Amino acid sequence: MDTPQDITAINLRQERNLLFDFYGPALTSKQAACFTMRYLEDCSLTEIAQELDISPQAVVDFIKRSVMRLEKYEMQLGLVQKFAAQQALAQDILAKLDELEQQLTPEAPAKALTGWIKNAVGEMLV
Repeated sequence: MDTPQDITAINLRQERNLLFDFYGPALTSKQAACFTMRYLEDCSLTEIAQELDISPQAVVDFIKRSVMRLEKYEMQLGLVQKFAAQQALAQDILAKLDELEQQLTPEAPAKALTGWIKNAVGEMLV
């Protein structure tokens, strides 16, 4: 079973991977290579250093700079935050649709639920 520390590390890794998905092209080639090998391929600092023919300290510096750059872009643009909000809204829509399906009988009013769905979808498209 995961301990809270393990969960925090997993969440941090997932967050960084999302940042990379959105803003990775803004990194230099070395930053992107170090980040990819560390967070996507789970390579050690030594393995990355050997592969890229740089020192382990340089790997640490490249990773640190890439994380800072990705976080800076997120602070400025907020694309990951918007994506997460849209995902949560989509989950709410699915739950409401399930509710609606259970109520769909000729005598059950589904108008309030369909109105909510239209508003939610409208918010997603903004």
